[in-house]
Amino acid sequence: MKVKKGNYPLTLVAAAVVSAISLVSVTAQAEGVTSEEETTVVVASRTAKAISEIPGTVWFVDSEQIEQEYRGGKNLGEILAATIPSLDVSSGARTNKGQNLRGRAMLVMIDGVSLQSSRTISRQLDSIDPFNIDRIEVLSGSTSVYGAGATGGVINIITKKSPGGKLQFESYVSGSSGFNRGDDFDYKVAQAISGGNDTVSARVSAVYTETQGFYNADGSIITPDISQGSLQYNQTLDLQTTVDVTLSDTKKINFLAQYYDSQQDSPYGLYFEGGNFIEVRKGFESDRQHGTERIMLSSAYSDADFIGHQLVVEASYRKEDQTYTPFGLGASQQVTDVFSLKTALAKSFGKVKLVYGADAYLDKFDSNQALFDPMLAYTSGGLINETFTEVGRYPGVTVGSVAAFIQASVNITDDWSIEGGYRYQYMNNKIDDFVAASIQKKIANGNGSSADAVPGGETNYSVGLFNLGTVYRLTAASQVWANFSQGFDLPDPAKYYGQGGYILVGDHYKLDKSINVADSKMSGIKTNSYEIGFRTDQDALSFQTAAYFSGSDKSVKYNTHTLLIEDVDNKKRVYGAEALVSYWVTDNLQVGTSGHYVVSELETDGNWDDLSAGEASTSKASSWVGWYDSNLSLKVQSQTMFDYEDAAKNELDGYTVFDLLGSYELPVGSLGFGIQNLFNKDYTTVWGQRAQVFYSAYFGEEAFDYKGRGRTYTLNYQVKY
Repeated sequence: MKVKKGNYPLTLVAAAVVSAISLVSVTAQAEGVTSEEETTVVVASRTAKAISEIPGTVWFVDSEQIEQEYRGGKNLGEILAATIPSLDVSSGARTNKGQNLRGRAMLVMIDGVSLQSSRTISRQLDSIDPFNIDRIEVLSGSTSVYGAGATGGVINIITKKSPGGKLQFESYVSGSSGFNRGDDFDYKVAQAISGGNDTVSARVSAVYTETQGFYNADGSIITPDISQGSLQYNQTLDLQTTVDVTLSDTKKINFLAQYYDSQQDSPYGLYFEGGNFIEVRKGFESDRQHGTERIMLSSAYSDADFIGHQLVVEASYRKEDQTYTPFGLGASQQVTDVFSLKTALAKSFGKVKLVYGADAYLDKFDSNQALFDPMLAYTSGGLINETFTEVGRYPGVTVGSVAAFIQASVNITDDWSIEGGYRYQYMNNKIDDFVAASIQKKIANGNGSSADAVPGGETNYSVGLFNLGTVYRLTAASQVWANFSQGFDLPDPAKYYGQGGYILVGDHYKLDKSINVADSKMSGIKTNSYEIGFRTDQDALSFQTAAYFSGSDKSVKYNTHTLLIEDVDNKKRVYGAEALVSYWVTDNLQVGTSGHYVVSELETDGNWDDLSAGEASTSKASSWVGWYDSNLSLKVQSQTMFDYEDAAKNELDGYTVFDLLGSYELPVGSLGFGIQNLFNKDYTTVWGQRAQVFYSAYFGEEAFDYKGRGRTYTLNYQVKY
């Protein structure tokens, strides 16, 4: 499964894509069919727009797809990886670090509320249970509409709402096991209540999930992920309320409140002897383990006739408290508070449609690190971790941003339209004074008594982002498009500032040199993205493909020993192609396949080298066959990650995993079932392999060998009444 630039049969792929485009174009012109109601999304332009009118690659995952996948045992990250061609395969863990969209970072939202923050903690897909998701909209590729953090694309998760009317209930219970040990059992229970009248409707839901031991294909306990976190021995609670209020024929208010708590309490830990990892052992106890606790509140006001415009105003608040498991005698806690306000106005002027508005947010970040009793940790081989003090982990960061945007689309003819826009964003970063974390640890351990702080201060950034695209409708069901868009990223300021070199003078650490605000302003990163694509959506055939290129003027380089940002410098480019085709062979039988070919390169000393295996996306392919009738649905699907080798000869070994998903309608309710890793494939997850590269300076590869789960059976029951 080796996929490299030199030996990958790209010309054959191109020929196949061209042939497919020709085939579906001829079919579309001959049949001239499309769905009765066009699917609309808000992810591309902030207001509802038909996918056929968007000059870009849009993927839409509906409620039936989501339900089939999660009833087969999938979590959110796995569902997205199975349905979105250009999204990397899932980590199989708590983190989505390294799970890129078109080879770059993605913006994840719930009902339009961003889950990003200045501290780039990659847990956006451990954020909501699929039981509470109605649909998912995905825009592949960089976009200037949303500003910073969306260079790979945007994923907008839409929650379930009440349909109104009399009270309706939805109950769900599920269990999963690989039947390896007594603790190889996970379960989930969920309950939702919805109802309302013509004025007010609401949905309230609660989902509780508990996982226990994960075992690999050999029946051995999977090595816990001490870096970013696994989901073994984890308890998750997702409480959610949505309220829709109709004020008049044109005015509505929507409210969302969510409490999400995902905490690990594992009895297993990594046992070390002489600083070397020996084995996974029971008896692990720690004052801190991996966990995420989040409160999110939002309200959205819309008016379909506001001085001749459509108006949408959204205000939100999000607080996240994220903890980590012991790593090097310490474990951090990182807290983020984000206040956000978004406005958008839309109006049509004949053939011209205009959307414009303004955004603002305030992001506050603070952190600490618990230091564990070193004698107790050493004598227990790292299994017993009791806090003896807390120190700072990163400097405090406050980011304020204001932005204005305008998007216009013009119908040149009935079949040809052009869309373009501009976004201006201003960002202010305030960095607190900070004594380097390494020095704080030394002082806490009795080596010195005081230290100079690395000076903080303020930095400002202003950036203009432009986009221009065009779409041409070949038929009512088929379109071709071309698009250019700019994106912007601001690297994690907490991982850049606050670093310093010190000299011990007496018992005081004197600052010798540092990365501080005044002397070393961190660079922002602008990305230019280009794409061309084709799609068609007919009664039996659905096909979409795009080729893309994105280039950024800079990229982030990390220090492998400190895990902090060392530099923001070298250029980066990512290019490739994605495609998905599905076909109804009969009224009941569907077949399909999808793929993503991607190349990620970094410019070093004038040469373009393959990006580090710790960061680069890998090519992937999926295929499926499904049977659907009034009572039974059954689907067998595969997912393949291809091999990757970077310029330093670090390798990622590819693998193929098969799953079986299905459900059967009973006289009351339905029975869902699934077999994940159908053929019991033995493999190390992509994150387990990335971690071996990223954290190689700390421990041997075996300490980060996070395996994939072996064959696992899922059975569940759902009833709506």
